[in-house]
Amino acid sequence: MTDIGAGRIMAAFASLGAAATHLAVAPSHFGDWQLSGMFFFATAVFQAGWALAVMRGAGGRTMAAGLLVNAGSILLWAVSRTSGLPVGPHSGMPEQIDRVDLTTVAFEAAVCVLALWCLWSRHARGFRSSLSAAVVIGAAGAGVAGLALPAVELAGSHSHGHETTDESVPHSHGQDGEHPATPTPGGGEGGTPPTSPTVGETGEPERPAPASSHAHRPGTAPHDD
Repeated sequence: MTDIGAGRIMAAFASLGAAATHLAVAPSHFGDWQLSGMFFFATAVFQAGWALAVMRGAGGRTMAAGLLVNAGSILLWAVSRTSGLPVGPHSGMPEQIDRVDLTTVAFEAAVCVLALWCLWSRHARGFRSSLSAAVVIGAAGAGVAGLALPAVELAGSHSHGHETTDESVPHSHGQDGEHPATPTPGGGEGGTPPTSPTVGETGEPERPAPASSHAHRPGTAPHDD
């Protein structure tokens, strides 16, 4: 580790952070479009493998491959957030920018800058002691973990931000803009069966009940009708 250099160590940890966020959002992309989920999963595998190769002292070709892949991922992200991807179920629809995206792009940008610096310097400068190497490794690991863990937690609720409406569902409005109630077979509305009218509510005059017997004046004898 003392011969690798600080630039390679930080580039490796930044690549591990980008791999963690890509792996966390891959399931949601699988549900939206299977090819998109496969892309995110493959990118995460490459970034994790690239980080391990760099930590073991990989050469210039490996550094160049990491630079190209991460730069291409940043370019693809920029297109998806501006004009929208040209293919897929949401082609031509720009996606919203969230914290997970910004964290991932920050890791990938760090990988590009550090990889370019390592290619330009050619020879990595090692550490004077194992203690200084351990300090740089601990600081890089803590910084990447502090940025990646909140993004991974938010990845469960990661959404693409495509606006959808319910206009495709046919419905009609009344004159006042209200939805008409749905009639039921029994003639009621809203699932409530109609109630039978009571006496006096039908609009017809009430008829008096016939008397069972006649009343007679006092002093008169009763008789049959």
